[in-house]
Amino acid sequence: MIELISIIASLVLCILIPIEVNKIRNGWVRKNFAGDRPKFLAAYRRQLNMLKWLGLVFGILSIALAPLETHAGEPTVKVIAGIIWFVVAGLSFSALRSLAKVGDTDPAGPRA
Repeated sequence: MIELISIIASLVLCILIPIEVNKIRNGWVRKNFAGDRPKFLAAYRRQLNMLKWLGLVFGILSIALAPLETHAGEPTVKVIAGIIWFVVAGLSFSALRSLAKVGDTDPAGPRA
């Protein structure tokens, strides 16, 4: 059951990371963020950095623990979950590189 939750969470991240990064590159800031765009970019970069490392750790753990499973089919599920977490780490790394090119100023001008 935990593997299923992990797979679903990582798939959601694989979908949301590119969508949010594209919106941020176009000047988007979350409405409920209490701060300006430079603070939002710094917080989002920290979040992506955390996801990058979590993806690497969960990917390595999933693949390393796969041979220890005794139930039929469980090693395959763990390997697939590990691969998906590696994709999350890769997307986070790519998003960080993409956001490094984004300036801290709002491209659309100041918000009202």
